[in-house]
Amino acid sequence: MLPGMSTHETYNTSDLPQASFLHAAGIPLVKIERIDERRSEFQFEHTADIQKLLQIFASGREVSMVPSRLLASHKHLKSLLWSQP
Repeated sequence: MLPGMSTHETYNTSDLPQASFLHAAGIPLVKIERIDERRSEFQFEHTADIQKLLQIFASGREVSMVPSRLLASHKHLKSLLWSQP
């Protein structure tokens, strides 16, 4: 394995609302990778729950989540984006 390579699969998305939802649901963020000057990709650990969460997000179904947790995740991810070189 090359230095710096991950030993686990990741789920990658450049969609901030989806990333905020996954982060608020407790999916570990592995890193944020700059794709180009206008776009970054969030890389999340590919856990057993991630597919179910992605289906819920895509369906638009209601979920039980503390609103302040979702908002905090959104703000945290945005701050990480702004701090990228």
